[in-house]
Amino acid sequence: MNGLIQWIEDKFVPIAAKIGSQKHLTAIRDSFASLMPLIMAGAIAVLLNNVFFVPWGLLANFIGAESDFIVWTSTNLAPLFSAIDAGTLSIMALALCFSLGYKRAEYEGKDALSVALVTAGCFIVCGALTRNNELVASYVTHFLGAQGLFVGLGIGLIAPEIYLWVVDRGWVIHLPETVPPAVSRAFAGIIPGLLAFFAFGLVSFFFTQFTAMNVFAWFENNIQATLMQLSQSIWSVLLISTLIPLLWFFGLHGANLLEAVMSPVYGTMGIMNIQNFAQGITQMGTEVNQLAPWVRSSWDIYVFLGGSGATLALVAAILLFSKKTEDKEIAKYGLGCGLFQINEPVLFGLPVVLNPIYLIPFILSQPVMTLIGYYATVFGFAAPVVNTIPWTTPPVLGAYLATNGSFGAALTAILCMLAAFVIYLPFVMAANKTKK
Repeated sequence: MNGLIQWIEDKFVPIAAKIGSQKHLTAIRDSFASLMPLIMAGAIAVLLNNVFFVPWGLLANFIGAESDFIVWTSTNLAPLFSAIDAGTLSIMALALCFSLGYKRAEYEGKDALSVALVTAGCFIVCGALTRNNELVASYVTHFLGAQGLFVGLGIGLIAPEIYLWVVDRGWVIHLPETVPPAVSRAFAGIIPGLLAFFAFGLVSFFFTQFTAMNVFAWFENNIQATLMQLSQSIWSVLLISTLIPLLWFFGLHGANLLEAVMSPVYGTMGIMNIQNFAQGITQMGTEVNQLAPWVRSSWDIYVFLGGSGATLALVAAILLFSKKTEDKEIAKYGLGCGLFQINEPVLFGLPVVLNPIYLIPFILSQPVMTLIGYYATVFGFAAPVVNTIPWTTPPVLGAYLATNGSFGAALTAILCMLAAFVIYLPFVMAANKTKK
C-alpha cells in the first residue's frame, strides 16, 4: 500500500497539480466562481417559484394547481420572480465571457476592464443576440444564457489572448504622461480591441457564408447535443467522482481542480434544467427539450455528503464505533461543519489526507454513491435536479429541495449516506488497532 501511495504521489500528483495551476483552467474555475451572485440570485428566484407559486410546483402538488392561492400567485407573483431570470441565469454566457476576459487580464497584469469589455463584445459579434430554434428550447431567442455557454467559453479564452498578444508587442497608442490614466488606458485598448473584434468578425462572416448559420447555431446543431449526451454517460460521471477524492487524498483540492470541467458541462445542463422546468418541461432524458439526469448539483446532493469523500459518514462511523479518543474528539468538531458540507477539519485533522488506512474508503465511497444517485435518477425513483441550491445545504434536505420536493431523491441521499457509512466502518474498526 505504501508503495502504491508513493508511486501515485511521485507520478500522478505533480501532473495533476500542474494541470490544476494552468492559467487558462484557473481562469475558467475562478470565472465560474465569480458568477455565483448571478447563479444564486437566479436560482433562489426560480426555487421560490417552483416551490410555492407555479401550478407545477411543490406546493401545488399538495393543495392543487386550481386552488385560489396557486391561481393568484401564478398570476401575480410568479411573473415577478421569472423576470429576475432575465438578468441572472439568462445572461450567464455573456457574464462568463466578461469574467474570463477580466480574469485573464488580471492574471497577466493588464487592463482587466478593457479586456473584459472587448471579450464580451466579441461574444456579441459572433451572433449571440439571434437564436431561432423551434426544436430546442424555442422559448429562448438568444444565446446569452445556458445555450451559449460552450461557445462563450471558447470566445472567453481566445479573445483575451488576441488582445494580450497585441499589447505584449507594443501595438498600442501611447499618450503623454499628462493625460489622465483612465484616458490613456482607454486609448491603449483601441488597437488590441479592434484587432480582436476584426478576428471574430471574420469568424462570424465565414460561418454565415459557408454554413448559413452563426457560430452558436452551428455548434448547437452539430456538437453541443453530442457533448451533453457523452457527459451523461455513467463512465464520465464515475471518472470525475473517482478523481476528486484521489486528488484530495494527496492534499489537492479535487473539486476545485475539476471545476473547470464540471461547471462548463454539468453546470450548463443544470441551468438548462432549471429553465426547462420553469417552462413546464418534466420529461427526463438526454434528448433535446428534456431534463438531464445528472447535473452539477447532483454531486452536492448525492456524493459530497459532508464534503468530498462523503466524510460525514466517516464522522458518524467514528463517533459510533471508534475506540480512539483523539479521533472521536476530531469527529465531534467535524460534525457541525460536515452537516454543511465542509470537511477540512476531518481531512487534515484526523487526518484523511495521506492516511493509508482511509485511502480505499475515501476513494471508493464516491463512485458507489454516484452509482446509487445516478441510477435512482435514471430509473425515475428520484426526480431530476431542477433547482440550484447552495452547496452548503445539509444532506437529504438538499436533495429534497434541488429536485423540487422528491421524496425519492431524499431517500436516495439517505441510501448514499448509508452506503458510505458501510464502506468506512471496517476501516474505522481497523484504525482502532493502530497507534496514533
